[in-house]
Amino acid sequence: MVYDSVAKTTFLGSLKCAAPFATVALFGAASGPAPEIQPEILNKKGCLFLTRPSVFPHNATPELLQENARAVFDAIVQGRIKVQIGAKFTLEQAAEAHKAAEGRKVMGAIVITP
Repeated sequence: MVYDSVAKTTFLGSLKCAAPFATVALFGAASGPAPEIQPEILNKKGCLFLTRPSVFPHNATPELLQENARAVFDAIVQGRIKVQIGAKFTLEQAAEAHKAAEGRKVMGAIVITP
């Protein structure tokens, strides 16, 4: 399994490093959209599987969004998902929170409280 959240500058390298029959999940585009490829390249690289998951189809309706949110919060309460709080800021410090996120100064979630 290869996860690629960068895309434009890493996608072809992600295909190269994938083992035969692996899945490459292209889930972001931090450096821009991934280059277009001919599907035959997946065969030549070892019968790779390629997926481009997105949160939007999973939450296409308000009901589906609410159902998925419930499932996530239930998993947190049950301890199946561990939430890492990287930093806490007050609402007055919101600009600092944004700077910390943009500067990649925080690992984990950033919580802003009133």
